[in-house]
Amino acid sequence: MLTRLLSVLPLLACPLLMLACMFAMRGRGTRAAQGQDGRVAELERELADLRTRLPQADAAGAPAPRRDPTLEVRPTAPQRHRG
Repeated sequence: MLTRLLSVLPLLACPLLMLACMFAMRGRGTRAAQGQDGRVAELERELADLRTRLPQADAAGAPAPRRDPTLEVRPTAPQRHRG
């Protein structure tokens, strides 16, 4: 009897452990989404502010920012392995 129980125990433990994890994580999704809503609204306000400043910078004759040449990606030819 004990041998049979030990052979079935891992099969029973997996679904029970999954249910316990689901129960523990049940309320986490709603709290994280509420925190992100405020951050998204803040970023949208900042984006709108930057978009309103863009025509002002063009009218004032401000120079466009230069690209950083160190950030350019250069395509490379496939390398053959020497064996």
